[in-house]
Amino acid sequence: MKRNGDMIKTVGILGAGSVGSALMYEMYKRDPENVYLLATGERAERLTTKGISVNNEVFFPKVYSDPSQGIHIDLLILAAKTYSMASVVEDMRPLIDADTIILPIENGITTTTMLQGEFPENRVFHGVVLRTDAHRMSRRVYYHTLGEMQIGYADNRVVKPEVQEAYERLKELGINVKIYEDMRKAKWRKWMLNTGASQTAVEVQAECGFFGQVEEVRSLMKMLMDEILAVGKAEGVNIDEKDRDEIIEMLINFPPDKKMSMLQDYEAGRPIEIDEYAGEVVKLGRKHGIPTPANEILYLAITARQKIAELRKG
Repeated sequence: MKRNGDMIKTVGILGAGSVGSALMYEMYKRDPENVYLLATGERAERLTTKGISVNNEVFFPKVYSDPSQGIHIDLLILAAKTYSMASVVEDMRPLIDADTIILPIENGITTTTMLQGEFPENRVFHGVVLRTDAHRMSRRVYYHTLGEMQIGYADNRVVKPEVQEAYERLKELGINVKIYEDMRKAKWRKWMLNTGASQTAVEVQAECGFFGQVEEVRSLMKMLMDEILAVGKAEGVNIDEKDRDEIIEMLINFPPDKKMSMLQDYEAGRPIEIDEYAGEVVKLGRKHGIPTPANEILYLAITARQKIAELRKG
């Protein structure tokens, strides 16, 4: 077992979707001996026999699926979707120990708190990945830009040694990583981007190029984001109208043919993170007595559309 104070060496990724596969591709190229994919059951068998396809290159990273393999993971990156976190927790539980640092990079705001409750002995970071163009087509992943990973505890004005170690190890593995001073704000900014833009993209069926061309699209995004500003203020999060405006400006300048990941998932018939986006806004609104009609309407509309699609299949 790893002793407290030892340097981070072994890094694991759980979640081989678009971002997880792209991260694994970069890290595996630099240290194939100390980077692992964590998976169990049928998924582990498939990854072992078929590997991962990234940018039309198939590679076979080591798969850690059973404690009998005797592997200690120093740093575990969770790149799974928020709707699968309950099963992810059970998959990872036998594969880590109390010294494993857990780094979730999900799109929402609830996972770190949930993981702290499930693994009270572990150090659990906050993390986000920004400005990546990684996307999945069937079982193949493509990307040109991996983007930037931001990591740390909620408050990093004084950087803890384990955060610095994780930063240095990820740098060694080719990841563009930053330690962000206020990671709670960073996560809420990413959540606000996705809640505003991803849900709007699904509702109006639009690529990012239309964000700047259609005023009604921007108005809808702004309404969704303004409700997050209201609940964020009640939650004591340091976000304001300047953050909203910066995010909308960033979205307007996305590549015009880019599709938000939620729209990609929706079009492919995969589950989407509607509960972590609009659902969580509505939940926080009710907690604080703040109306959130825009998010509630989109939650109902998008969920209804998914259910109707399933009924038509049946």
